[in-house]
Amino acid sequence: MNILKALSKQLFGAKYERVIKSLAACLILFLAIHTAGISMEIASSVLFLTATALAAGIMWQALHSSGNADRMAGLFMLPFANRGMTFSIVLAFAGYTMITKTFPVLALFFVVHEWSVLQIAVALLCACNGCFMAAAWYTMTKKKKLMPFAVLWCAGMLLSIFFVQEVMVFALIVFASLFLSLLRLLMTDAYAFYRPASAKLLTRRTKGTGSVLLYLLRYLVTNKNYLMNTAGLCMVGGILPMISGQFEGLNVMPLGFAIFCLNTPICILLSSDPGLGQAVRVLPGQAGRFCTRYSFFIFSVNMAVSSVYLAAWQIQHGGVGGMEIMIAVLIALQSAILSVLLEWFHPIRNWKIESDLWHHPRKYIVPLIMLPVAGLIGMWPVGIWGLLCIVIVEVLSLPLITRRI
Repeated sequence: MNILKALSKQLFGAKYERVIKSLAACLILFLAIHTAGISMEIASSVLFLTATALAAGIMWQALHSSGNADRMAGLFMLPFANRGMTFSIVLAFAGYTMITKTFPVLALFFVVHEWSVLQIAVALLCACNGCFMAAAWYTMTKKKKLMPFAVLWCAGMLLSIFFVQEVMVFALIVFASLFLSLLRLLMTDAYAFYRPASAKLLTRRTKGTGSVLLYLLRYLVTNKNYLMNTAGLCMVGGILPMISGQFEGLNVMPLGFAIFCLNTPICILLSSDPGLGQAVRVLPGQAGRFCTRYSFFIFSVNMAVSSVYLAAWQIQHGGVGGMEIMIAVLIALQSAILSVLLEWFHPIRNWKIESDLWHHPRKYIVPLIMLPVAGLIGMWPVGIWGLLCIVIVEVLSLPLITRRI
């Protein structure tokens, strides 16, 4: 209980103030949408899939957080019981996942559709199952012989969500999965959750090399979750032309470029590593140098995703020419500049784990700025004025990057 209490205070605050804030946000969201009278038809399978996938994904991010390195190093230096340590870690991170991230989304689902008490209970059970499944899978990643079993387990849950129509039968399947997770965790060595501070060591070694781009590339390769997020955007870039092409008589291609600005992990580098930000600000002349290369790095990643989008559009619809490529370059460059300025002047502070950074509302600012600009560009010939606006903003913002900020 002492370990669980210590972890919970680190995640929720000394007086568990984040619990109150999160539950209050859920209540406000529920009452606001209920008062507005918004409703829609949602299949129960969508509710169960969202609860399971969201909880499992956030739990997976929380367990892989590089911020856990120092936290776990302190805990594992103390004497502990193996099972007590294991379940303290799992329960603390599961509580964080459920209260701060899953409950707000489920509150949104519960208010826009009328569900039975049984369906609500099963959805909450699915969220709990997602947390414990992610913890069990996390312990299997170091044992390759168990990976096929984990894949079959995941596939079985997905198939049961879509093909088991009876809610009671599905609830029994979820109980079985939860029981299987508990058995796996009972047999797990607590040191399976210990992560060395490899990413932080890499950061300290590369800060003095003088090669900012090399550091950024190494940082991206070291944090595999960042690569997965970019790969996911590339998949969206391949699928989006199939949906966008259905709008006849309207040029919606620029909207896709604005959507691809939502690559959160590469835009929070200074927030995720406060030590790097402090070092860059202290050294004379390093601010402009670092921010210039950081902007080029984000621009390169944005253009890589936009290139996939352009190629998929050309294959499915054709008509990609010099103007479209220029629009992609301008939007990618402008979003990179705005992201770096936002990260430099308004970094995110007081976060507990990386999941707080990834889901911070600040990540929507740049895409929300670029979406109306992209919509203006899509309205030919008014789009010429949209391009002009981008060029003017870039001319005004580039000096902030190139000078010593």
